[in-house]
Amino acid sequence: MNRLRCAVIGCGRIGCGFDDNSDGTVRTHAGSYYKNSKTYLVALCDIDLSKLEKYGNKYKISGLYTKSFDMFKKESIDCVSICTLVETHLDLVKEAAKFGVKGIFLEKPISSTLQDAKKIIEICKKHQIVLVIDHQRRFDPFYNKIKQLIQQKKLGKIQLINVYYGSGIANTGSHLFDILRLFFGEIVSIQGNLSKNNSNNLMDPNIDIVLEFWNKTICRIHALDYRNYGLLEMDILGSLGRMRIDLASNKIEYLKINDKNSLVYRTLVLSEITIKKPNYSAIELGVQNLLDSIKTNREPKCTGYDGYKSLELIIASTQSAKTGKKLRLPLSNKNYKITSK
Repeated sequence: MNRLRCAVIGCGRIGCGFDDNSDGTVRTHAGSYYKNSKTYLVALCDIDLSKLEKYGNKYKISGLYTKSFDMFKKESIDCVSICTLVETHLDLVKEAAKFGVKGIFLEKPISSTLQDAKKIIEICKKHQIVLVIDHQRRFDPFYNKIKQLIQQKKLGKIQLINVYYGSGIANTGSHLFDILRLFFGEIVSIQGNLSKNNSNNLMDPNIDIVLEFWNKTICRIHALDYRNYGLLEMDILGSLGRMRIDLASNKIEYLKINDKNSLVYRTLVLSEITIKKPNYSAIELGVQNLLDSIKTNREPKCTGYDGYKSLELIIASTQSAKTGKKLRLPLSNKNYKITSK
């Protein structure tokens, strides 16, 4: 496959900015295309001229645009990353489809309503565009290995799951819901309550949540005020042990049953577990998955459907928190609108 011509719309943090003053780890769409030997980063698009100048100089590209239509018209784009505000996603996907792109790497959440998310998926299917949603942990072998351990009953029967997060149910919750589905399958009900620990975005509240999975397993999601400190963790308690996962630093702690200490009841003891870290960042692996899916015509690791289900859980938790009612999935209201950064 010849090197593909790639572009990024939205030069903010995930588009370009997270690689500023980087330790060398690639954390952006632009950086991932620039580094990959199978792609050319040929264009950037943003309404902020200062960002275009800054990152145009950094990546040594002259294809700088304030209007996406002009970019698509002039640059013959094969793959595009859409890293703009969530309410713009549908229109940009429509535009990309008109100009014959082969792949779209779309930032989460997939859209602001389920109806628009459905349209995005249908457009990509109609035009045979590979659609990848940037729930990055799906691309990371670290998390896929954890999924394998859970499925192999390393922890036995799952008793309870606790999750800690902050910074808004749409912003951070989108990732949480996706990784929970990856590990444990579909969620059938959700009960949400507005948290007393506030989000740093008034339009995207923190919500405390109780989820029920298809097999009756319960997960409790606890919101924190990130102005105190940040914490993004999952604690999985099974019948044979416990696994604590730092979702921010990609670290794991495994505790298994200590059969030697059984005077009253069995206890847990820290045990070594090693999961090999990949040589590439999750977003680099996401770009590679996009390229592989285009080449082989295989389904990507994070599909439009995965993005849809994550959005549905964001909406359900928000609606539940407002009404005080437990909601069953799937939702019937496809037009409820969420706001995210």
